[in-house]
Amino acid sequence: MKGLFIGRFQPFHKGHLEAVRQILEECDSMIIGIGSAQEERTSANPLSGGERISMIKKVLESRDINPVEVYPIPDLNCHPAWPYYVEAILPRFEKVYGNSEVVLHLFDSIGHETGIIDQVERNKLSGTEIRKRIREGREWEDLVPEEVAEYLGDIDMKHRVEPKIDIDSESEKKASHLLTKKDKTISVAESCTGGLIANRLTAVPGSSNYFKAGFVTYSNEAKIDLLDVDKKVIEEKGAVSPEVARQMADGVRKNRGTDIGLSSTGIAGPGGGSEEKPVGTVHLGLSTEGKTETRSFHFSGDRDDVKEQTSEKALRWIIEHLKD
Repeated sequence: MKGLFIGRFQPFHKGHLEAVRQILEECDSMIIGIGSAQEERTSANPLSGGERISMIKKVLESRDINPVEVYPIPDLNCHPAWPYYVEAILPRFEKVYGNSEVVLHLFDSIGHETGIIDQVERNKLSGTEIRKRIREGREWEDLVPEEVAEYLGDIDMKHRVEPKIDIDSESEKKASHLLTKKDKTISVAESCTGGLIANRLTAVPGSSNYFKAGFVTYSNEAKIDLLDVDKKVIEEKGAVSPEVARQMADGVRKNRGTDIGLSSTGIAGPGGGSEEKPVGTVHLGLSTEGKTETRSFHFSGDRDDVKEQTSEKALRWIIEHLKD
């Protein structure tokens, strides 16, 4: 008999490993189905379908657990049809195992034998609890197989489970309203955001009244030549630093003669990060006559997520500044 064990495995933990062993005591072979395999990564779903397959295979192979096959199972937005869809995309199986009564009921309704997994310490051995512990910096490694702990360390799981900020589609309008009301002009110098802040600031009709210029200074040479950033500061502190963000904001404001200068510099990923400055590290600068400030952030998500969150924080800072 072949069994099917479906789960999200975010991540694969010791409870899952024990379930696999239980199933193989009853079945000659089994399939592990990776649920929601098509989902993009989020802080609640930090591992892609492919990553979960790789993670589980590492555990099975290192412990010589077989015969076990691992397959992705995308979601289908129609519960009654979903078990038929699973049957169509997977090799033949007879019995379905899991902890979800809804899932087991769906397969039971189309004639499959089902079985509840008797999982111990479910309050600790759950993906939600493990992600929470990783996010909070608490001990979690003993809750997962050592192969999983190593895998999650290699991909910087802590960075992935940090929640992203919500993007407010009204931020552009709020910033535009306040810039117009206070009769202020602004120019921006962007690196990691690649013009996204300027794009959002000019998305509102009438933006030419307050928005004067945007520089995308991606290279160090551009920062030095166009914004008068000190080459020695870049060499000593790095282009991704509060010091460079400060000089970028100050430089663009003076260059264009605006009331406000705003800057962004960071590492959007997927490459370019380091232990000291991981992917998602961002510094913003805001310059006005007589005062230049910086703010530092560490964002989660993919490249687009980092850029969007950076632009959102930049707009919120403008709004906050103009409300004072």
